[in-house]
Amino acid sequence: MKCIFNYFEKETLSKMFFCFADPHFKKVNFRRRIINSSLLTEYAYLLKEGGKIYTVTDVKSLYDWNVSFLGSHPLFEEVTGEEKDNDPCIKMMCEMTDEAKKVIKRGDPCWAAVFRKKAGKPSEQTMLKYFL
Repeated sequence: MKCIFNYFEKETLSKMFFCFADPHFKKVNFRRRIINSSLLTEYAYLLKEGGKIYTVTDVKSLYDWNVSFLGSHPLFEEVTGEEKDNDPCIKMMCEMTDEAKKVIKRGDPCWAAVFRKKAGKPSEQTMLKYFL
């Protein structure tokens, strides 16, 4: 992830998708998960205000991890309700990707979450509280 800034400039992305990421089940490997506190700050740097992060997985514990980390980050807010239900990206991620088709064939559920980058800058106190 260190070189992602060589490809994208600040606040240029409107959407980021994390589809069926490796869950890294062992606790010692949790730091390698694609959704974690330090990487979320980098994703926020790249996303425009109102930009969205989409996550989809067939592993409930990874879904809970993603929602927990994204929900606790001061730069993101969860998209819920009708807005999430009517988002065509959710349908595509849960039904039309190759991995989603495998999940459907197995009869397993698909867990999806959407988070939006908040408008404006959080206070320094809020950011310090998050990182400490």
